[in-house]
Amino acid sequence: DIPQPSIVVTVGTPRRPRKGENDPDYIYYGETFGRLGFEVGIQLGDQVQVVASPSLKLSPHVLYTNVVEPILRWHFVEKGYALVHGATIAFGDEACIITARTDTGKTTTLLKMLSYQRRDSDQAAFLSDDMTIVSPDGMAMTYPKPLTISYHTLRAVNSRTLKLNEQITLPLQSRIHSRTGRRFAFFISQTHLPAATINMLMQMVVPPPKYFVSRLVPKVKVARQAQLKRMFIIERGEEGIAPIENREAVEVLLQNCEDAYGFPPYEALKEFLYIRNGVDLREKEQAIIRQALEQLPATVVRSNNYEWWSRIPTFVNNEQVSRDITRAREVEATGRAVYGRRREPVSISE
Repeated sequence: DIPQPSIVVTVGTPRRPRKGENDPDYIYYGETFGRLGFEVGIQLGDQVQVVASPSLKLSPHVLYTNVVEPILRWHFVEKGYALVHGATIAFGDEACIITARTDTGKTTTLLKMLSYQRRDSDQAAFLSDDMTIVSPDGMAMTYPKPLTISYHTLRAVNSRTLKLNEQITLPLQSRIHSRTGRRFAFFISQTHLPAATINMLMQMVVPPPKYFVSRLVPKVKVARQAQLKRMFIIERGEEGIAPIENREAVEVLLQNCEDAYGFPPYEALKEFLYIRNGVDLREKEQAIIRQALEQLPATVVRSNNYEWWSRIPTFVNNEQVSRDITRAREVEATGRAVYGRRREPVSISE
């Protein structure tokens, strides 16, 4: 247990503000079904207190993603850090941050790069998959939450790392939590339906497939922090690699950060969270990100066949990394993948 946590989440009955009450440090959000649905109360202070309805206890992924992580985002900014939407991997002492629109393929790209590194080369190290903490001096720090995978993502690694029942349920989970599923969820959020409650109930019945990186890539090296040296934007499209102005690349990353949020109740909570004592934390967050990334060379990598994983390491100034990737690409051409010193069949289509 943490002696003095910054954020405390408890399950109970969130306090509804009394008529005429105006507490700038408290916000209540609830939908049609009250405590049977999505309902939270947030009290800001030296320690943030979150009270969640009992139903949310049965859907912890929704509680974390839609309430706790937005609080963390702006809490980090208050402390002088930024939580950015990007995967980060280190090759020796060079850390690369990879950003993309949600559901483009960051997780698959990251897992392939980690899987195809030889175990004895000790080069590729995992920092984060979806969110990375960055400091103004360009230091990237690990944010080791579980990876949300899909049935296609699993093909990037040795599927035997999951139990049989997990492999059986993964296709259904993938379909519910796929890009199409999220688009449908955002469509609901534009209506008058209780979108947060519907999302909570759906994930209560079919929880998202989340696994720590060590389950997917056994014996993976995990780094606590590394200095950022490069930035990549991965996109789907005609095959190609092209440099991009740093300023433009940072703008793309900032937009991707915003796209990562937005599902209810974020719209109702965001101004409460980012306006603190008359200070707009959005400006401070952007200043941190720009300062952290302003010197990084940036590259756009486009692919129609999910080959980002084999192109990104070629920019790393490390001969062993280049040899590993060249070897892996040759093996992929035969439809087989490398796991340490062994070769095992694997499908590489996404």
